[in-house]
Amino acid sequence: MGADNLARPFAMAAGRAPGHPALVFGAEAISYGALLEQVRRAGAGVSVLRRDDVPPRVALSLGNRPELLALFFGIVAAGGIVGLLDPKWSAAQTASALDTLRPDLHLTTRTAAAWITGQPPDWSIPPVDPKTPFLVGFTSGTTGRPKAFIRNQGSWLATLEASRVEFGIGPDDVVLVPGPLVHGLGLYGAVEGLSAGATIRVQPKFDGPDAAAQLAECRVTTLVVVPTMLVGILDAAEREGRRFPDLRRVVCSGAKLAPAVHDRLAALCPDAAILEYYGASELSFVSLRSSREGAPTDSVGRPFQGVELSLRDDDGNPVERGRPGTVWVRSGMLSDGYLGTADGAGYRQRDGWGTVGDYGWIDGEGWLRLVGRAGDMVITGGLNVYPAEVEATLRAHPAVAEAVVFGLPDPYWGDALSAVVWWRGTGRASLADLRSWCQERLEAYKAPRKLFAAAEMPLTGSGKIARADVRERAITGGLEVVG
Repeated sequence: MGADNLARPFAMAAGRAPGHPALVFGAEAISYGALLEQVRRAGAGVSVLRRDDVPPRVALSLGNRPELLALFFGIVAAGGIVGLLDPKWSAAQTASALDTLRPDLHLTTRTAAAWITGQPPDWSIPPVDPKTPFLVGFTSGTTGRPKAFIRNQGSWLATLEASRVEFGIGPDDVVLVPGPLVHGLGLYGAVEGLSAGATIRVQPKFDGPDAAAQLAECRVTTLVVVPTMLVGILDAAEREGRRFPDLRRVVCSGAKLAPAVHDRLAALCPDAAILEYYGASELSFVSLRSSREGAPTDSVGRPFQGVELSLRDDDGNPVERGRPGTVWVRSGMLSDGYLGTADGAGYRQRDGWGTVGDYGWIDGEGWLRLVGRAGDMVITGGLNVYPAEVEATLRAHPAVAEAVVFGLPDPYWGDALSAVVWWRGTGRASLADLRSWCQERLEAYKAPRKLFAAAEMPLTGSGKIARADVRERAITGGLEVVG
């Protein structure tokens, strides 16, 4: 891409087509030229916060508002660091994040507008060292305690180049980002589109029927979404008889798509490519499973553009193809680690390689399969079980729409492998049915011994299933006991 500042691709797109719509937010549309003026205003203001060549840190507590993207690019353009705080956090969570970030400026919905309004100053985007940090995001990692990961400008420039090859988004695209911009998938989807000159459509908050209407009526070519939100969109579309005639690609991450969801989506937009990628906040893209490449349904695809994979044993030695190991990644997209004191869990680096502890294997044709993460492993009867493998098997059952697997304390087994399922339509299955289903496809000890059913699906702010909440409901009797 040849950019010397992460904000440069967006600025170049604005220079080529200043009148082209950059951002559509409800009834409000902002052109590239107008958005660039806001970015310059924000960049000039942030640049005066710099002291002794130390990048200024700016915390944003905004949610899905148009000014978030203007401020993001402005802070980045000035060589500053954006700290993304979720406005849905409790006061204690926000205070903890601010204590970790220690920002020079904290902007909220009451104070943000002043930084992007008025006459743009005589200020241009300067070159920035690619090693300059620009983003601090918060992820729960493997321990449930939020960690503040750091990304530098060069890593996201490399990420933009890799996704340009894989996704091919350009100026003629209209990209719908219905999820929260404070989380990685939504933020990157919007930044990627704006860097390519596309039009980005954002919802104030996720609304499945509204998203389905936009996909049907607003010439949307690209959808960037997590699986749980996709299900909400599909439910609304099927209920209202909508189809998505202009959709070219669906970019999905956060969890694997259940086969039934994949089929439902393909029925509404048969010409669209379904692009599921596996990655992590600390690693960026790792692998890609495209509906056009014939990858096995239980895999997460092949290495993403610019990514090398290495499967290693506990001593760090490479394992033979077909054998399981910890997934290590080498690319130009890796993060710089965590801000503050690390707890030894989560992201690790070694000789240019990084891992978040995911466990998997690569088959003879090069497809990567995941079986879980070290911190999620359940030891039952002295045997190791990775929940992700069992969850994928349960989702393939005709009666199961979604599943979460975990261990519950048991005097005999240590941890009894337990599953919570959400039924598909009117379908139902007994514990014996699902145990038999799993035992036909996995080792016998990987079949759940306890089964619960849930009607509602608790979600995190990023739209993923709140696994800790689900497990707590199982313990406290808040779920239907199937067996």
